[in-house]
Order: sequence, then C-alpha cells, then structure tokens
Amino acid sequence: MKNIVKLFKRFEEDYRHFNLIIVSLSIIMGILPVINIYAPKLIIENLEANTNTRYIGKIIVAVLLANIILVLLRKVYEAYFTLVFESMTDKLTFELSEKAMKLPIEDTDSKDIQDNLEKAHISVFNIYDLWETLNISTSSFVTGIFALVILVKLNIFLPLLGLGIIFANRYFVNLIKNNEIYYQKKSAGENRVYRYFANFAQDNKYSKDIKIYKGEELILEKSKKYMDRLINTNKDYYTKNGIYGGMMNITSSIGIVVALIYLTYRLTEDTVSLADFTLYFSSIIQLINTVNIVQKNYAQVISVNENMKSYFDFINLPEREIENNKNVDIKLDKLSIRFDNVFFKYPKSKNYILRNCSFEIKDGETVALVGKNGAGKSTIVKLLCKFYDPTDGNIYINDVNIKDIKARDYYKILSPTFQDFRLFPFKISENILAKKEEDISSYDLEKVKDSTKLLGIDKWILSQENGYSTYLTTLFSDTGIEPSGGIGQKIALARSMAHGGRFFIMDEPTSALDPRSEQEIFENMLEISKGQTSLFISHRLSSTKYADRIIVCDDGHIIENGKHADLIHKNGLYKKMFDSQRELYS
Repeated sequence: MKNIVKLFKRFEEDYRHFNLIIVSLSIIMGILPVINIYAPKLIIENLEANTNTRYIGKIIVAVLLANIILVLLRKVYEAYFTLVFESMTDKLTFELSEKAMKLPIEDTDSKDIQDNLEKAHISVFNIYDLWETLNISTSSFVTGIFALVILVKLNIFLPLLGLGIIFANRYFVNLIKNNEIYYQKKSAGENRVYRYFANFAQDNKYSKDIKIYKGEELILEKSKKYMDRLINTNKDYYTKNGIYGGMMNITSSIGIVVALIYLTYRLTEDTVSLADFTLYFSSIIQLINTVNIVQKNYAQVISVNENMKSYFDFINLPEREIENNKNVDIKLDKLSIRFDNVFFKYPKSKNYILRNCSFEIKDGETVALVGKNGAGKSTIVKLLCKFYDPTDGNIYINDVNIKDIKARDYYKILSPTFQDFRLFPFKISENILAKKEEDISSYDLEKVKDSTKLLGIDKWILSQENGYSTYLTTLFSDTGIEPSGGIGQKIALARSMAHGGRFFIMDEPTSALDPRSEQEIFENMLEISKGQTSLFISHRLSSTKYADRIIVCDDGHIIENGKHADLIHKNGLYKKMFDSQRELYS
C-alpha cells in the first residue's frame, strides 16, 4: 500500500488537510446511517407501549434529517473531491508529460517505457475511483463497527458469522485482485496502440495520403483489430469480476439467511422481542454488507496501488542527461570530434548497426558523411547528439569523452538539423528559437531575421499577415499556415543557425529542396559556418563538392576517407555512387 500512501502525501502537499477532510467526512457519513438501524426498534417499542405518537413522529423526523444531512454531506464530498481531483489529474498528467520530455531518447524509444507511460496515465485517471472506494469502505466500516457492538450484546459468537464470510470469500478476493492486476498490465499496450490509431485517423497530416491511396480501409482494419482486442480483454475482465463478485454475494446471502433463521428462532422462543429482532437483523445485514464491501474494495485498492506503482516508477526514472554529476570545462576556441572504435546496437537488438567505427573531424573542417541507405549514417548523428551511448568504444570532443559532459552543456555546442525534423504548431519565431514570444529579446529576433534572410525565406515570412508571429498549422490560430516541405526545411535550418552552436550537424538538410535551392543553401551554410566544425549527410553527392573531406560508411563500417578527387581515383564505393548520380548534375 506504499504507493497509495505516497499518493496521500502528494495530495497533502498541494491541498493542506485534504486527507483529514476526506476521512472526517467519511466517518460522519458512516455514523449517520446508524440511526436507520436503531429507528425501527424505537418505533416498534413505542407502538407496542402505546406511547404518544408525537414521540414516534420525532423519531421519523430525526431519521429524515439524518438522511438529508447524509445526502448533503455526500454532495459536499463529491463536489470537493471532484474539484481537487480535476486539478490533481491535470497536475499529475503534466508531470508525466514533463518527465517524458526529460527522459533520454534511448528510453523514450523503448516500447516498455511507452507502455509504462500509458499505465501511468491510466493510474492517474483511476484516482477518482480510489477515493470513492475508500470513502464507501470507510463509511461502511464505521457503520459496521456500530452493528458489531449491537450484535455482541445479543450473542458474542454472532459476529463470528462475519468472520466466517471473510474466510469464505478470501479465495474470491484474491481472484479479483489478480484479475485487476492482470487487466491493467495487459490493457496498457493495447490502449496505447488503439489510442494512436484514433489520433492517427484525426490527424490531417495523413489525410492526403489516406484519401489518394484509399488507406481508409487499412487504417480502419488495423484500428478494429486493436479495438477487438480491447473489447475481448474488457469482456474477459468484467466477466471474471462479475462471477467472482457474484460468488461473494452468494456467500453473503447464505450468511444473511443463517442469521435470519437464528433470529427467527430466538423470536419464536420469546428470548428476543420484535423490536430487538429488527435491530439485530438490520445490524447483521449491515455487518455482512460491510464485510462484502470492504473485501471487494480491498481488491480494487490493491489494483490501484499496483497502478500507482507505474506512475511513481515512471516519475522516478533516471534523467541521465541531467543527473550526470561531472562538470567538465571544455575550451571551445577550437573544436574537433573523434570516434574511437565505436560499436553500437539498439537496446534489445542483437545486430550491430556500427562496428569498429573510427574517424576524426578536425577543427574548422567541413566533412560530408555518405553511404547507402541503412549504412549507419543517421545512427552516427544520434550518437554524436548523445541520444544513445555507444555499446562499446568512445566519442571525444576536444579529447574529452562526451559521456563525461552534461547533456545540457553539450547541446549548447551542437547546431543540428535532423532528417526527420519536426516543426511545432507555434509561431515562426517560437519555432526557430524554442522560446515564448514574450521571452524573445530584440537580439534574439535579429538572429531569427538574419538566419531566415540567409536562407531566403524572410520575404515569404513577412508576406504573411502576422510576419514572424504567424502560427504554423491552424491548431492554435485560424490564420495559421501549413508551410511547404521546402519552406519547412528552411525553417528547421534557421533553427539550427539561430542556436549558434560551434558544431554544425546537418542530416539530409536539403532533401526537400530543388537543386538550385540546395546549392544556395549550402553556399549560405558554408558562409555561416566558415571556420566552424561541420558534418553533413546527403544522398545527393553533388553536395560533397562543398566538403573539405568525405567519409564513406557502408554496413556500419568506415570504408573510405579522403577528398573527392582522391576517392574518385581510388575507384571504390564512393566513385560507384558518384558515377550512378552523374547524369543528375552533369
């Protein structure tokens, strides 16, 4: 139950006395129903004694008032808890999103981590059920204590009937608990995938391809596949819980029948009055119901506790890029990069993407990295960006192992543009600087304008109604725009330029551009990065003429390294690739 205890503490941090208020209301709501147990006895006794009907009327009024107060308290409880729950749900969901963004990419790429995040989200939305369950259990338990005290007066062994029901239902309680835990584990992955397809179907970025290539049936079939899995999982879960709960109800009903037979016998023997009969019978029903409710809810509480473990486990995942304690001082007047016998395979994969990979990029040098598809080029970029650690070997910047550099400090050195770059649905200036518009200084804005001017998109931006404050996509603004692939790529390049890192990395930076724009971009980038260390990857080998040196990667190995003329003379893979594209740029 330690995870639920942590949750209590978490609620208390944001809402002082929250737990005290909830427990107090639950206890009061457990005491008030006791009058419903006593009232029939008092009414019958007064009717038998021919007491003034005004006294009976007072009892009825007291019962009505107690029940009205009970209803009002429940409304207050629900309103207060709903208010707190909605706020805490938003906060905990935000914390999960914040944590997900801080995790290393190596972790967020993992299916296990993605499933854990889904389970953590589910656990957050189960919190309401938890408090409702605890409220009902606490209230019922308090009422049950009063019923127990009443029954002890009749027969000290009668409460043992409740104990017998506890033992009889123990088997079914364990079955419900295991079913709850199994359901949460099994449904997390299916929920995540089904939710992906639901979002996919509503994402207009895919609408053109879906419509043109008639992909509706494909998407719907795949969605239905996971929907059917979810339905079957839910059907199995609710069917089992229904059967187990039904068996517990049968056991409880048997207990009630046994108690009724015993009390009827005492009534016929005149050892119990009719008034006491109603009191004891109401008490035994309340006690058995309490046992039933507490046992059923115990299984649900255990399930929620297991779910909350997913939340706290995810929140406590190590943020390696922040938690690196070393503070290495790197002098950046010069900057060189060196791969030293680097091997790499992705987590849980047996196949190495890079093997014995060694090369150096000298200070101020512009290097082109080329190779066939799947040769390992983009993996090299991922390792350079510290998205993954090498499986073996080391990467050095100015002879300092990048493992020893805090990622936040290291990222200041880099200015990458990725092959699969993403633009945010924010304003153009916010996209380029990754800052809120109100936090952008005049100096920052000048950097944005300079980079967009060099890339030739400043006039296009200024032609928009809101200039650099124009939103990309219509998610947040009806006047937002959808940039073309080429414009989008230039905005991504502007982001890299405005960042101002000493080491430029460009992974297919001109793949969406025409040859003329490509030439213009490379000439501008060379002008900007003049004297700075740069690495670019391109399938268009015409761009390699801008490089000081060319590194050729094939099947995870560096097989050629040199200037364009030398590699052509060598008559290796580079020459074959170059010759195959010669017609395109002759």
